[in-house]
Amino acid sequence: MLEDHVAAGFDPAAFWSLTPRLYLAQMRGARRRLEAEEMLSVQQAWLTATLMRAKKIPDLKKLLRRRSPAESREEFKAKLAAMSSALPKVSLADWQARQGK
Repeated sequence: MLEDHVAAGFDPAAFWSLTPRLYLAQMRGARRRLEAEEMLSVQQAWLTATLMRAKKIPDLKKLLRRRSPAESREEFKAKLAAMSSALPKVSLADWQARQGK
């Protein structure tokens, strides 16, 4: 496990203070990062090959434009409210009782 942790680019000294849950979270995150980097490499290769065959190169602004608009503040609040409604409702007193306070 230590070898995999180091191969993923993490500090070997930090490995010993990780809980199993944190270890899995870091390794899953590293895997997602590597998958995203691989996807980016494929996209770059495809774009390069496509542009090499193009008779007319598209305008750089067209290539650099955002593909999808960022979500609005209202959309973000709606998503947050939907996630919040799925969580169990716990009062502060209940939470403190669970913590033994």
